[in-house]
Amino acid sequence: MCGSEKEPMGRLIYFMAQEIGNFAEKLLKPYGLTLEQLHLLKSVATQSGMTQKEIGQAINKSPANLTRILDRLQEKSLVERRSSPEDRRAFRVFITDNGKDLVSQVIELFDSFSHHFLDGVSDREQQIIRESFAKMAKNLQKMATVFNDSGTMEINKRGEACE
Repeated sequence: MCGSEKEPMGRLIYFMAQEIGNFAEKLLKPYGLTLEQLHLLKSVATQSGMTQKEIGQAINKSPANLTRILDRLQEKSLVERRSSPEDRRAFRVFITDNGKDLVSQVIELFDSFSHHFLDGVSDREQQIIRESFAKMAKNLQKMATVFNDSGTMEINKRGEACE
């Protein structure tokens, strides 16, 4: 990964996310899971019975991607879909006992990964990173509101996005 102080922040974040994703995929391979599948499983384990729409919003996946992931998890008997009593066109997703067992095993593995990943990074530094990421996410959301349909954004002389 690049580590130059002159490297743009977005690029550093991109490379770090890539490194984390690649390592996480290696950790999950023996369990027959992908990172996307784990993310969905964790959401359903936390709140079993969510609708597919709610899950899609929680994990930021399109309906088509969500359906593909759910199909694979259902084939592995890790989740099951049931018709919603409120709306027969909608489905609620429930984690199975196999899914619960797998999530608990993998979470232990990821807790260990996180511990080693953050080795040497103080609690205060971690808090600064969390706060900085929250600010950047808020900035991205704000920028998305001023991003026009032509794929450009109005920027003023101070480099700020204009509304």
